[in-house]
Amino acid sequence: MRFIFYDFETTGRNYNWDQIIQVGAVITNETLEEIDNFECSCILKPGIVPEPAALLVNKRIPGEYTNLSHYNLVKLMWKKFNEWIEEYGPIAFFGYNSINFDEEFLRRTFYKNLFPPFLTSSTNYGVSNKRGDIINLARSANYFYPGTLKTSFNEKGKEIFKLEQLASDNIISDQGNNLTFHDALDDTRATIGIAKIIKNKAPILWESGLKTMSKIEAHDFIKEEEFVISAEFYFGLTRFYVVSYICEDTNGNIKAFDLRNDPKQFMRLGDNEFKEIINNTTPKILRTVTKNKHPILMKGEFANAITGYETIGFDELKRRAKFLSENNEMLSKLKRFIMDDQKEYKIDQLDKEPEESIYAYGFANKSQKLLMQEFHEESWEKKLEISKKFIDLSTQDFNSIQRGKIYSEFSKILLYEENQTILEKDEKTRIKKKLADRVFYPDTDTVKSPWNNINRAFMEIENLGAKLEDEGKLEDLKFIYKIKDLLEKIENEFK
Repeated sequence: MRFIFYDFETTGRNYNWDQIIQVGAVITNETLEEIDNFECSCILKPGIVPEPAALLVNKRIPGEYTNLSHYNLVKLMWKKFNEWIEEYGPIAFFGYNSINFDEEFLRRTFYKNLFPPFLTSSTNYGVSNKRGDIINLARSANYFYPGTLKTSFNEKGKEIFKLEQLASDNIISDQGNNLTFHDALDDTRATIGIAKIIKNKAPILWESGLKTMSKIEAHDFIKEEEFVISAEFYFGLTRFYVVSYICEDTNGNIKAFDLRNDPKQFMRLGDNEFKEIINNTTPKILRTVTKNKHPILMKGEFANAITGYETIGFDELKRRAKFLSENNEMLSKLKRFIMDDQKEYKIDQLDKEPEESIYAYGFANKSQKLLMQEFHEESWEKKLEISKKFIDLSTQDFNSIQRGKIYSEFSKILLYEENQTILEKDEKTRIKKKLADRVFYPDTDTVKSPWNNINRAFMEIENLGAKLEDEGKLEDLKFIYKIKDLLEKIENEFK
């Protein structure tokens, strides 16, 4: 299997509303040696107000060294990724903190630009592409293989797993010493460097990580073992639990029993007492494994090394797991509790903006997908005709109608961004007003726009400038003035 490592630099952290301004990607072979790479930068989309702090970190002004539009960046990225998949597939996608950040940007970027959004998990050559995140492998490596990674600590005594610090501590090479952090391609290569260390020094962890990169494989991994070690990450901390599979819940997550507890002791409890103990015991007796987010799972052979389980002993853990798997009464009791405990969450779909609706109305049907493909291939005049067909093609099904409206709106926004002369005057005026309303959204103490707006950005500039001046960071202060010039340009464009 080949691996695509990728990274984005963006205008902020809100994947619904911010945009990608640089993409870096590298495809490697099984030994993580580079085969090919891709890098691309673009200008700012109309109506996007970047977060000054994000640009300061990136040290990148969108459009300073390129005239490439965002839409054309997306087209190039889509083409390159699919060429790699066609030539080298099946593929596994990797990033650093990518499951919760870069991948969400990737999905929504494809969605808003009328490409199929789930490239990293779509099926090619009869199998699904796989997706994983190096950060959680890095967080787990030293636990199972002490000394795998050198780590620094913050003022609170917590290990630092930011890519820049981890790469600086561990990658010793001419390339490593010259990496420019917060450059998408260099960050991608830094991620590969960390992955190589884990692969070479923590081989069982690496191989286990490769087995949980799809939700089906993660489910099979935990179900087929007597018990496994599951890693959980929160607030900068990593916790490990020795667990045994129970079932899937109604949200598609895996529920597992923490073998710190002896399941036999629950047999004689009545339902109310049973629920009371399950609900109030700390740590929780029932653990949740989110199988579609590259969970870190290890076979039970490492169980004696896990804090809190070493005094129980391997043989006792096996006995508890065996009792749980063979006792249908106990399993039924746990499954009933899990299903009764599930809550229904109803999302108010009608209050969502199109940019926030990737999961709200289902996924594009065959006709809509064909129309999207046609949109990308046709001339601008034809693109305008296609923008109207998205609504004409919609069936009477509510979700299909809503999707048609959204795809039509996205296509018109793309026309506004790329070739405004194609749009009718009223349509052009409507879209400009829509974007202007976002740029100048009037925040209040209680209501703030989910996207960044110009007033908020200027306030951030003032605060950052004062802080940098106090700290004597003159180079950063010069860059702040460049960001201010960019904000003034956006402000003048939509006044």
